[in-house]
Amino acid sequence: MRLVDFLDQSSALSCPEALEAKFFDLENNINFSYPEMVNASIHLANILDQKGVKAQDIVATYTPNSVAAYCCIFAISRLGAVWLPLNTKNTFDANLKLIRLSNADFLFIDKRFDKKITVLLNELGSENIAYLETNKIADITFSSLKKKAESTFQTTTYPLKEYNSVNESLDSNLKELVSLFPTGGTTGDQKLAEWRADTWEAIVDIQKKQMTVTDIRPCYLISAAMTHAAGIGSFSTVKEGGSILVMDDFSPEKILSAIQKYNVTTLFLPPTAIYMLLDFEDIRSYDYGSLRYFWYAAAPMSIDKLKEAISVFGPVMVQTYGQAEAPMICTFFSAEDHMKALNKNDLSILGSCGKASPDIEIAVLSESGDPLPPGSKGEVAIKGRLLMNKYFNNVEATKSIRINGWQLTGDMGIFDEEGYLSLVDRKGDMIITGGFNVYPGEIEQLIWGIPAIKDCAVIGIPHEKWGEQVTAIIELKDNNKAPEESEVINLCKKQLGSVKAPKKVIIIDELPRSPVGKVLKKDLRAVFWKNEKRKI
Repeated sequence: MRLVDFLDQSSALSCPEALEAKFFDLENNINFSYPEMVNASIHLANILDQKGVKAQDIVATYTPNSVAAYCCIFAISRLGAVWLPLNTKNTFDANLKLIRLSNADFLFIDKRFDKKITVLLNELGSENIAYLETNKIADITFSSLKKKAESTFQTTTYPLKEYNSVNESLDSNLKELVSLFPTGGTTGDQKLAEWRADTWEAIVDIQKKQMTVTDIRPCYLISAAMTHAAGIGSFSTVKEGGSILVMDDFSPEKILSAIQKYNVTTLFLPPTAIYMLLDFEDIRSYDYGSLRYFWYAAAPMSIDKLKEAISVFGPVMVQTYGQAEAPMICTFFSAEDHMKALNKNDLSILGSCGKASPDIEIAVLSESGDPLPPGSKGEVAIKGRLLMNKYFNNVEATKSIRINGWQLTGDMGIFDEEGYLSLVDRKGDMIITGGFNVYPGEIEQLIWGIPAIKDCAVIGIPHEKWGEQVTAIIELKDNNKAPEESEVINLCKKQLGSVKAPKKVIIIDELPRSPVGKVLKKDLRAVFWKNEKRKI
């Protein structure tokens, strides 16, 4: 289904929630009701049509988190064009590369990036760019977009559909390409994953089965980049006719205040952002009674920090696992399972990412592509509804991750006897030292428990004798004294053995991170491997 169908269905059915719910832009103090958002997307779809954009053309959005960004997304969808989200936290050069990689036909860009626009004008032409400003899109003010003119629905080229049932199938063309999602930025060359209408239908359907709010009006808060999981997860709330709160500036105080003020029910944050919330001195001064799902993903989370989050926010922590190639919710670790593991002090389950979601098959495969039994370490592979169609214009890359009907993830994992999946590491992050395979994840989990340490990354650096030397790179909490190198090494040696223990500890001011909070190990490795012919 198209993304705009979620909006139109809620609005056309006059859901009680949708009549009162709104899209709130907390940064710019702008809000749109559902009917107003419908109207805005119709206006913008007609503008795109007048500019020559047609169905299946690729339209990029280079915008911060905002209600205006939603207007653009729904307009792109209403036209039947393909949405390419560009994260404003990326470098301009990285986004320019994605524009070129996709052969984008049109671009919505926030006016604040106009210093870079000369290059884009040369790439796309001025007629294929529309600007977003504080109070308008493409020279149309928000007040104009918000007008409820009945004639709009009669004269528009893209009228509303008729919906007779909340369960009605929204779009018969489930094979239609809906969006292109960038992938590969933390590990290698950028690629674009194709998501069709059936991919989006699966995302919303499976999310609804696992994270539905029924006792109060749904209210979803976005403060992480809406071009990634935080934004993707919001469309389930749109289908339910709930409110969407949008903020672009990450601020622990603003997030915690918003939860209390607007009765937020669902919030997505990566672990690094959750750590920042937990470090906020007044965190226990707010009411979190409305929260039903505090959703974390995108990177492993310290078990100690997870326990602290549960003590602060209550039994609402949930985790999912996925990637652009297999979106977002391939596994689900429910709040109930979190509490069971916590009450039993079962750290292995508490450190897992849950069990396979409905309609999804997950296996841990051997090097030859055969499923392995519980307790065996191998590459995580996925079957089912939550798969991309393919990599855009990259046949060889698509072939390289598919084997025996499975799609490979590049993540190494282990299933236990109960079906909980624990991720060991990225396959490419494995360290080979003295002929032994060492996975950094278990080492990092141990180091995270040292009170002075905010975050860490374990990598292999060149070593003449061992090939690679296990090395811990550490970021300290503010105003904390660095632990002795021997303290870190001896802790790991005692718990994990001498092979896995770091041989060197390096302290830096800040670890390099992607826009969604993943530590960029490839950037760390590059510093040490730049003069080496070999890379392992």
